[in-house]
Amino acid sequence: MQKTILTSLLLILFFSCTSAQKQNESNVQSEKHDLTSYLHKLDSIDVDISNDTTLFEIGYQNLYFGKNERGNALIEYALAKRNTVAAEEYRHWSVQNTKNGDYGKAIELLEKSLKLEPREVSAYYGWVALYYYRDYERALTILEQHDAYTPDFSDAPMGEDVHYLKGLAHMQLEHYQIAIDEFNMYINNLASTHGEDFVDVYTFVQKGRCLDKLGEYNEAIKAYEKAIKYHENCTEAYYFMGLTQIKLNEKDNACNNLNKASSIMKTGYKSSDNYVEYFHEIYPKQIELSILEHCN
Repeated sequence: MQKTILTSLLLILFFSCTSAQKQNESNVQSEKHDLTSYLHKLDSIDVDISNDTTLFEIGYQNLYFGKNERGNALIEYALAKRNTVAAEEYRHWSVQNTKNGDYGKAIELLEKSLKLEPREVSAYYGWVALYYYRDYERALTILEQHDAYTPDFSDAPMGEDVHYLKGLAHMQLEHYQIAIDEFNMYINNLASTHGEDFVDVYTFVQKGRCLDKLGEYNEAIKAYEKAIKYHENCTEAYYFMGLTQIKLNEKDNACNNLNKASSIMKTGYKSSDNYVEYFHEIYPKQIELSILEHCN
């Protein structure tokens, strides 16, 4: 009951005065980062501001609604009341900063978390450094550290095989052969235990792109065909295969595949994420321009 009341009060606090806030925008701007004023406001609606857990939660809600400075200040104030801070609390605090685009703050928090619990935190940190921060050297170092904890087992940070993630980092660093080796390790490990059809099809797409970079065009096409075998509507496989076939002077096949990619994408088959751009992500205009360049 107490938690429900607190939530209701917070909702009133954050959302009930939208029109008034618009009319007094300058006042709100000057007040929103004033921690003392905000604590008084919370106290006035009977929020227990001596409770560090409650303040942490409210600070996190501020972050969620885009009030970064106030949210971070409130969480710092809350945690300063404690003798120790757990690694998971630093990690959790970093998450919304990452989503809000404050990567500097997020990395600062993850570094603190990593020092406290390296084995637990390295999985998430390596993954987020790869996809969000695009810090490939850092991501690779942390993923290697994480992988070393279980030398006889392939971990899956955030649900993705560690060899696939390391392969992506190497690919972005233009270490194409090493990337291929990592992709093959993931493919072979999973194929031997569950079957090749359990492998994420985009592993074959990324492998094909690396082979293309090395000039191994026929092998690249085989990799793209493998992706299509397991996902017949893999837009990206058709697109990248078409580009590789252009290099082999197979114009008819290339244009067929580029047009196939365009048709499939129009039906909604496109790999994407709400927060980050995938390394293999392509767009309708990109396909259209490739068709105009090579097929007319």
